[in-house]
Amino acid sequence: VTTTRRPSNSFNGINFAALNKDSGARKSFVPKYTFLEYDISAYHPNLAAQLIDYDFGVDDVHQAFANMYGTSYKEAKELTFKQLYGGVFKQYEHLEFFQKITKYIEENWDIYNKEGKVCVPISGFWFEKDKLENMNPQKLFNYVLQNLETSTNVCILMELHKLLRGKNTKLVLYTYDSFLLDYDEDEKLTEEIESIFKNKKLQIKTGYGASYDFE
Repeated sequence: VTTTRRPSNSFNGINFAALNKDSGARKSFVPKYTFLEYDISAYHPNLAAQLIDYDFGVDDVHQAFANMYGTSYKEAKELTFKQLYGGVFKQYEHLEFFQKITKYIEENWDIYNKEGKVCVPISGFWFEKDKLENMNPQKLFNYVLQNLETSTNVCILMELHKLLRGKNTKLVLYTYDSFLLDYDEDEKLTEEIESIFKNKKLQIKTGYGASYDFE
């Protein structure tokens, strides 16, 4: 795992998060039934919103940002991630979401310095000042997001395993923001699976195919 407790996606020397999509390597992985992948959209923006108790009021977070910025959908995605990981741009400081994010970052940094540690929701993991180097407010926020992502994923994994116990459908791969199933269509489990993500206020998109070589 990394410093933030994020797990590796490597197994027997293969990094499943970095398989080349153009070389044909992904075609070598085939399911017993069919591959069904659930990919979480705008994961970190959603987690950040939960930290600051912010409601986008729409299903598509990136579209909500596009409306705020007055830009295209693609540009909005780039702008949002740059600001979440690198700091809020001056021209967007007035937006309520980023006002709350800035306040959260400042308060979290204050706690970290005064108490020498800060606790992450769900996991209860402590980032301790004497165990980390070259920290700054934005970096600490990024660490919190990654840890929160991992602990949320563990909760999702637990619920998926409970649901799939005794079923032909199996969870076969988890890579940060996506969950790959070998899915038996006769079991008709999609609604129950999707409810696990929706109950955590997460948006998902799906992909499927007869090998792991699909979009």
